[in-house]
Amino acid sequence: MEKVRNVAFFCVGRAVFFGSLAICVIMLSFSFHPVMSFRAGAILALLMTAILLWFAFTAAKRPPKRTEVWIHLDEQTRPMNDHAKRAFGGVMREVYGHYARSAFIASIGFFALSVILQLFGVGPIHR
Repeated sequence: MEKVRNVAFFCVGRAVFFGSLAICVIMLSFSFHPVMSFRAGAILALLMTAILLWFAFTAAKRPPKRTEVWIHLDEQTRPMNDHAKRAFGGVMREVYGHYARSAFIASIGFFALSVILQLFGVGPIHR
C-alpha cells in the first residue's frame, strides 16, 4: 500500500497545486486591496478544504477504477479483492485529509493576515 500512498499523494497533490494556483491568481487580481486579497484567499482556501473533505468522506464508497490513482498504478499494485479496495479507500481518505488540513491551515493564515492588515488600517492602493 506504500506505492498506492505515494501515487495518491502525487495525483491529489497535483490537483491541489492547480487549485492553489487558481487561488493565487485570484488573490493577485485583488492586489490593489491587500485586505480583500487575503480575505478572498481565505474564502477560496476554505472552499478547497470543503471539497477535499467531501472527497475524503466519500473515498471509501468510490470505486478505485474511477480514480486517477488507478491509472498511474501498474497491474500488480492495483487493488483487486474487497480487502485491498477497502485499504485503497482508507489510503485515499488519509491523503485527502492531509491536503484538506493543509488547505485549512492556509485559509487560517490568509484570514489572520487580512485581519491584521485591516487592524493596521491598510486600505486600497491608489495611484
